[in-house]
Amino acid sequence: MTNIYATPEKVQYAKRLFEIGIEYLERKGYEISRVPRAGKKSLRRVKKGKEEFNVAIRTSQDQWFAFPRDDSTGKWLGMDDVDVQRVIVVALNTREEGKEKIALVHDFTASEVRDRLNKNYRARHAANPNIDISHGNWISLYNKEAREPTSFVGAGIGLAFPPFDRVPLFGVASDEVEEEDLADADGPMLAAPAPVIDEPLTIPEAKRRLALTFGVDPSAIKILVEG
Repeated sequence: MTNIYATPEKVQYAKRLFEIGIEYLERKGYEISRVPRAGKKSLRRVKKGKEEFNVAIRTSQDQWFAFPRDDSTGKWLGMDDVDVQRVIVVALNTREEGKEKIALVHDFTASEVRDRLNKNYRARHAANPNIDISHGNWISLYNKEAREPTSFVGAGIGLAFPPFDRVPLFGVASDEVEEEDLADADGPMLAAPAPVIDEPLTIPEAKRRLALTFGVDPSAIKILVEG
């Protein structure tokens, strides 16, 4: 998935997307505050009248988003363990090439996100019991749901529930958004810059990595090299 720390531009995009999520909640009339001692930087407490609940904010530059899973409890960290009721996903629109950059703001119920995460995890685990999702289980916003590859099981939540808002990605984010907010918001596996690997990639290693990505056995991966 997208490494948001790959370039300064991607960091600014991530900050601005997070900021747009906050602005969306403010336009909805909510008072917003951090959740003390929650340990989740992208978590916010929102309040409007007698209504009050926790919200998880996710940003995406590649139109996938993630939550990590606690294997001992089966809970989705950053959602089930902190009683999140809604998940705000702000995605950079990369489907309309050559046009002005737009942020698509989705407002999902936590139950809908949880159902799709569980469905995706069950399919991937059935295909590969040794699958490692310690860095997050990823869900596609706009790919249509399909049985194959297993990464597309549970996909399409952004198609089923279209964006509530489309916001131009003008300028840069303010200093109110910190990089530590983005570690949770843009996916746990992206909390640090990806190392640069200059060593040649072998076919077995390529199959292993692709198998992890798609939740299948390495024997199911076929690679054709033409030179």
